[in-house]
Amino acid sequence: MRFSITIDTEDESTALRLLGALEDVGLVHAPEVVAGDSDVRILPHTRQVLLRGQPVEFTRLEFELLLHLCTHPDRVHRRRELLSAVWGIDDGYGGARTVDVHVQRVRQKLADVADVVQTVRGVGYLVASSGRVRVEGTSNVVRLADRRAG
Repeated sequence: MRFSITIDTEDESTALRLLGALEDVGLVHAPEVVAGDSDVRILPHTRQVLLRGQPVEFTRLEFELLLHLCTHPDRVHRRRELLSAVWGIDDGYGGARTVDVHVQRVRQKLADVADVVQTVRGVGYLVASSGRVRVEGTSNVVRLADRRAG
């Protein structure tokens, strides 16, 4: 069974304590971490990206973009959808080029595994579930208020 928990708080430590309490009583199970099985590991709770075990620095928006693409694999994400989900822009703003520039920066930082973020010409971007990228701790998602774009 899968479920999502939304914790609307500005205090991340409170949310993490609640998640820990849920784990302690067996309501939430963190997935087992198997080292070395993915080229890219995304750790949402610590906002880290590891490329073959080595940390890679991402800006807030680059991280949010990569996280969004990787938590919704095997589907094409239109630029407008990404503007809404990552930047919080829903007003018809024509900033599709912003998405393209940020995807380019993410790819540069992913170096030789940049091809995990695929371009679907004229539409948007896709991350295929190939085992090369793993988002850890997403079987039970905790969304914090401070993750909102702004």
